[in-house]
Amino acid sequence: MNRFLSGIIVLVALLAVAACDRSKDEPASSQPKRTLLIYAVASNNLSTYLEKDVQEMIEAAPDVAGLGKDVRVLLYSVASKTATEATLTELSREAGGSYDFKTIKTYDRDLFSTDPERMRQVFSDVRLMAEAQTYGLVMWSHATGWFPDFSAHEVPPMQRSFGWDTYQNVTDKCDIVELADAIPDRMFDFIWFDCCYMMCIEAIYQLRAKCDYIAGYPTEDWSPGMNYDVTLPLMAAATPDLKGAAKAFYDYYNDAGMAVTVSLIATAGLDRLATAAADIYAAGQRPASAFGLQDYGRSPYRGLYDFGQLTNAYLDGADISAGDSSRLAGAFSQALGEVLIYGGCSSKDFNGNNYAFDPDIYSGFSCHFPDTSAEDLEQYYRNLDWTMATNP
Repeated sequence: MNRFLSGIIVLVALLAVAACDRSKDEPASSQPKRTLLIYAVASNNLSTYLEKDVQEMIEAAPDVAGLGKDVRVLLYSVASKTATEATLTELSREAGGSYDFKTIKTYDRDLFSTDPERMRQVFSDVRLMAEAQTYGLVMWSHATGWFPDFSAHEVPPMQRSFGWDTYQNVTDKCDIVELADAIPDRMFDFIWFDCCYMMCIEAIYQLRAKCDYIAGYPTEDWSPGMNYDVTLPLMAAATPDLKGAAKAFYDYYNDAGMAVTVSLIATAGLDRLATAAADIYAAGQRPASAFGLQDYGRSPYRGLYDFGQLTNAYLDGADISAGDSSRLAGAFSQALGEVLIYGGCSSKDFNGNNYAFDPDIYSGFSCHFPDTSAEDLEQYYRNLDWTMATNP
């Protein structure tokens, strides 16, 4: 081998080593750090409120650090009952410096936006069209917790479920089992339910494998929903400040003298919480009635009791020693404390009654009092993950 060829080989080797050394200092990926998807089903009486929330998001856009580079904000929406298509849009800066949502894909109305197949389609499109290192999800619509809708596509008063998509006089909703099936495991690191009643322990436990953090409200929330002009920059940050967003939401309504609840929880501790609750249910005794329990529902949607209060009530008068009762209550309190990151509860309820809620009782979750609903609902309840985990 001549010296010239040998020199080339050495040079190539040195360049390869230098490239490897440089790669240690370069970012692991050139992808945006975060994509936040807001999944909004407003084909109901909330359509005007979505318009207002979209304007709040646009107002907040200048405060979203790295928008369009490190961070992308996408909105999937079906905007009204008469909308002939749903859209996937992105919050973007225009040439003149203003911000707006720009359409990147349209969808027909052959599938309801509450259909798990449509949800899976949108989540897949977000991965392909707005690939990022991490993802967050906001679910925006009507919702009423774990209770399913047995309406068979009629148009009844709203039942407890997620979403309310009406098109051509047909209404579709998504029950919690369908929703858990539609959301990919661990695609999103957090899910925020900007809708009523979703922070019931039964719904959240069904979703425990979906993400690291879940936020929402065990009560209803006011139709305007979140104050996105403040919360969007916190949720959409490359490293989201979910606790800050929860507090900002709570303060917005509480400072205005309005009823409000909010919870932010970590899913990692939910199985330990289920074990602690199951131990109490097995050793204790169900209360004779729900009288005196804090109810986060409002007529006609009553029967959403404080989870911590109802669980501890199983120990009242139980045929166990004081020591065992204290041990079980302590284990439950510790497990609940590990799950609940932030909880806020006003003293005013949604009927405008002052001191109707006791914030000291607030555990962050509502729950169902078993065997107090129609048999078809109770049968559904008995097959939920939470019921099977805590009442084997």
